[in-house]
Amino acid sequence: MLRQLKAAAKRHEALVRAVRSAYPVLSWVSNQRGVYERVAPYLAEMEFDEVRLSGRGNEPEQHLRRTTTMLQLANADVLVLGVGSGDELTLWEEQRPRTLTATDFFSHPGVWAAHPAARFTQADVRRLPFADASFDLVASTALLEHIAGVDQLADEMLRVLRPGGVAFANFGPLYYTHGGAHYAGAYEHLWMSDAQFEQYLVARGIASELDDGLVWLRNGMFSRLHYDDYLDIFKPRFDLDHVVLAVSPAALRYQRAHPDEWRALTARYAERDLLTFSMTVWMRKPLAASVPMPATTASAVAA
Repeated sequence: MLRQLKAAAKRHEALVRAVRSAYPVLSWVSNQRGVYERVAPYLAEMEFDEVRLSGRGNEPEQHLRRTTTMLQLANADVLVLGVGSGDELTLWEEQRPRTLTATDFFSHPGVWAAHPAARFTQADVRRLPFADASFDLVASTALLEHIAGVDQLADEMLRVLRPGGVAFANFGPLYYTHGGAHYAGAYEHLWMSDAQFEQYLVARGIASELDDGLVWLRNGMFSRLHYDDYLDIFKPRFDLDHVVLAVSPAALRYQRAHPDEWRALTARYAERDLLTFSMTVWMRKPLAASVPMPATTASAVAA
């Protein structure tokens, strides 16, 4: 039995490798204008370098690969924001950066203890306790959709980066898309007040929703920004290197399966917001960047 399980695991790993090896070709196909505009015509008016019509290619390993083309991590001081349970830290640790620092709004002492190579700090990312120009890379995953005050976060990222340093962020679902309030539903959150939606989640009693969407809702931790809002925040501060827009496959299926409900939704919300699932951005701090330092960080301690 054990031998059979090991053989099955090897076949699964081989299948995963084979599928992922095809990602470049699949990505090339989906990024042909005629393909993505046929699937989601609203993309003709959007600004991006790459589009994803599925979750393929949105793995941390893919993000790391592009990041390593922008700087040598072995010589870098790396800051990971909103590290949470630390799932992505192993990838950064494997690159053996010069230093690895991680922050989160909530404390996770048990998880953090499992990563002795990293220095952890509990902090509000809008007021980072680090000196100016302390890091070569500031990275975050699944963070920016939870920040009220993304402009303040962007200022802090810019402040703690060295000139020419890289900021990487992968985040979503954006609030107005399918399941955008981090729950296993569709667009119910757009038809309800926050109080009504809280009651809705509590009544459903789904453990994953209570631990995810309900926590963010009760703590006021949905940014509720649109795709273009994020770009408007990033562009005056950073040099954008590469921007990936991901369309929600679940939203596309909902659009086809519920035409009447879709018409009602698009009477209130732009289709681009209902269908856009996430963003991934790589940005550089301009070599001559100069941003006023907020008073709350004027006495920040050295990293």
